[in-house]
Amino acid sequence: MNQVQIDKYVANTQEYWDSFLNSLQAPYAFWKECKDLSLQGWVDTCWGSPAIVQAINNLKQFPILKGEALVVTLDNGMLLTNYRFISSEAGVLINIPLHNMKHYDIQTDASDKGNDLVIKYSKSGEDKILRIDYWIKDEIVAAVRDAGEFKTLTDIQKEILEISHYELSKLSINAPKVGMLEKTEEKGCFG
Repeated sequence: MNQVQIDKYVANTQEYWDSFLNSLQAPYAFWKECKDLSLQGWVDTCWGSPAIVQAINNLKQFPILKGEALVVTLDNGMLLTNYRFISSEAGVLINIPLHNMKHYDIQTDASDKGNDLVIKYSKSGEDKILRIDYWIKDEIVAAVRDAGEFKTLTDIQKEILEISHYELSKLSINAPKVGMLEKTEEKGCFG
């Protein structure tokens, strides 16, 4: 991976928000009721959602591909894009590109008599299992995986999905970080 590849494939904040707005048209879109908003209207709506602001802050830890967009997020910062799933637990982020996800399903654990979400995935060629007790509905994840947008990614794009900004900095490679766009300035009652 090199700087030229990062420059070619990684989105800046504006490109990310354009993709986010466009993704509201997708069959799996979670926020379909906002699909007719302008970009600024959508951004203003997102500023009103602490969960979305937290998701963007979590996404900021990773280079975001052009065409990648947030599909859904939970209050704890867990999120799903059309290319990746990020688990957020006590400030620790686990980034799982969808091309590395092998299993996402709810299973009962006999030892605690509760239901857990079990995610099986690979990281650096090693099989991993993540068990969590708070999750994005499996129907939503299945709809995004079934849409298969991640299946058209090149090997370089897949490699970018697997790396963090921290890891890129150790390679002396810079990538844009996504963030929130500015919200519309609120006017007082005298305008």
